[in-house]
Amino acid sequence: MALPADRTSQATGRPLIGIALVLASAASLAAAPTAAKLALDSGGNTLTVVALRSAIGAALMGLLLAGSRQRFGVGRATLMRCLYAGLFYAVTTYGFIGSVAYIPVSVAVPILFTHPIIVAVLSHWRGGERLTRRKLALALAALAGIALVLGPESGNLDPVGIGLAALAAAAASGMILFAARAQEAATNTQANFHMTAVAVAALVAATVAGDAWSFPSGAVGWLGLAGAGVGITVGFLAFFAAFRHIGPVRATMLGTVEPLFSTLFAVAVLDERLGPWQWSGVVLVVVALGLFEAPERDRRPGNAARGGP
Repeated sequence: MALPADRTSQATGRPLIGIALVLASAASLAAAPTAAKLALDSGGNTLTVVALRSAIGAALMGLLLAGSRQRFGVGRATLMRCLYAGLFYAVTTYGFIGSVAYIPVSVAVPILFTHPIIVAVLSHWRGGERLTRRKLALALAALAGIALVLGPESGNLDPVGIGLAALAAAAASGMILFAARAQEAATNTQANFHMTAVAVAALVAATVAGDAWSFPSGAVGWLGLAGAGVGITVGFLAFFAAFRHIGPVRATMLGTVEPLFSTLFAVAVLDERLGPWQWSGVVLVVVALGLFEAPERDRRPGNAARGGP
């Protein structure tokens, strides 16, 4: 299975709308784990909550398709891209959840968020958006900022956990690239519905195979589960809608604000506190992403006339 050629990096929409969509997506996806924790604290286990959360997301996207009178059916090529994107999504979820059983979350998240760099490298390699040394340095700076925000963790790191987190990062890259191609011949909602439905099937199959069903009890737990489903629905729809405005590479890079939003959300709602190093990480992420979005001057003579090297 080969990754699709990048034909989506030359976005034709409005950049400010794309940036706003990514920020809305990051906020929604950042709130989803907090909502899911209510379900976990009410007796649900991780695999059950993730499977049901994805099922709620697929159901909401299906209702949106029906309400907007869009067709459920898509072409065979698009369906195959959604199939691959959905499988990659399921692997991403499994890899990340599995990793935090072996290594701290503050280590797993920065590893997972290497996927914007992977997407940028693959896009550059396949003839999409050009990855300059400046952009790569800023991407690494943002990643370092995320690590500072999450805080250092001591102790030995299990290679199994590191491997699972790296698997999640690679799978997230595949999900983004295939979902971007799926939207070439389908609407954002159609592509997300089929992608999420495939992920649901894979996660439910894994839960059944492992006899791992454990449902939350009480209204709070089910409300948390519903909130998590709404969070990923809004998050995915907004994130992939941004591709038409700023392309997958810029959208994915800007999406690294998600763990930053999660931390700030915890500060505002859960009354958690950040230390000086963590606040320096917040500043580093914001500055790095701001410079990443700033226009890049090409000082080499003649490149403007030639349209690049």
